[in-house]
Amino acid sequence: MDPERNARIAVPLAILLMGSLMLLGGSLYITKTLSIFYGIGVGATIESLTYNAPLAPLLQSSAVNLTELHTGIIESYVGFVVALILVGASFLMLLRRYDRGTLGSAKRYSTLHSAFSIVYVLLFYLLYSSYSSFFLNEYMFILYVGMGLCIAVDLYLEYAVRTPAARKAHAKTSFSIDPSKPFSNMVMLQEELFPKMSGYLRIVDKHFNSAALTNFHRVVDNSMTNFTKITILTSSEMLDSSFENNIFDLKNELDSSGIALEIKIMEGKDSTEQHERILMDDRVAYKIPPFNIINKKSEHITKINFDDANKRFGYLYGRAIKLDNYIVKRGRDNDTHLGVGNQNKDKTTGDVPK
Repeated sequence: MDPERNARIAVPLAILLMGSLMLLGGSLYITKTLSIFYGIGVGATIESLTYNAPLAPLLQSSAVNLTELHTGIIESYVGFVVALILVGASFLMLLRRYDRGTLGSAKRYSTLHSAFSIVYVLLFYLLYSSYSSFFLNEYMFILYVGMGLCIAVDLYLEYAVRTPAARKAHAKTSFSIDPSKPFSNMVMLQEELFPKMSGYLRIVDKHFNSAALTNFHRVVDNSMTNFTKITILTSSEMLDSSFENNIFDLKNELDSSGIALEIKIMEGKDSTEQHERILMDDRVAYKIPPFNIINKKSEHITKINFDDANKRFGYLYGRAIKLDNYIVKRGRDNDTHLGVGNQNKDKTTGDVPK
């Protein structure tokens, strides 16, 4: 954990908690005051009916508006519950400090607080429209300050946890894989690595096979909507019927979500020479263990130079062949081997397109 960053994020979170507590206190004050007015009105009405006496001028408004006061009390009760939720959400965010938990958790709590802050403001407007003179009371100043603090910090946190710069700032430089804890390793990757990545996800792993695809889906599934496109470079030795069927099934699933999945097969010499496995998005790159044992191999997932990784990926990508085209090429090669011929090749070049 970065103590300096932890201290920086703690300040707005503490302010958010303070603002939420102000809203809670304001809600209690509103409920108490409206209840007093309602009690006065009921008492005055009963007194008037019992003794058949006219109401004193100061009591008339409370007695006449009993229904409106009752509605206002109910609204203030709802506001109190909303304020309790705001206090709880802000306390949990302050307790976890974001970088103790996951970016996904930060988003959930921040979104929860922002949504209920809006609900609280709407409830306040409903009450204000009925009792505007009451809300000009100097004691209500604490409520206005609380709403201002909550809205301001909510906007800041929404920006802080959702922008690309925020994800980059939250990206750790390394992750340790303990082979004795395969399940915990998988959860750690699922919660701490992939939620901080976004955009165009790229993988270079010459051992990416069916087991790797299963592990990939497990660690990325909760963060899949972060990505617009996914490209995986693997080697021809990893292909089998199960892998190909699973890839096409996953591709169809992702297509329906607007996420493009692309598998390319590295050229033979490139596959042989490419020992380092790369995981990268639009901003950060990591050196990783093979995906088929990513949660079991005693190795560090380490951040590497992004420009170098991007350059290497571009080189390998340009020389690789798409899976669909590779399957066609493999079928033609098998036909040739069996003596069927090569009638389906490009008659001009004899090549299969990449």
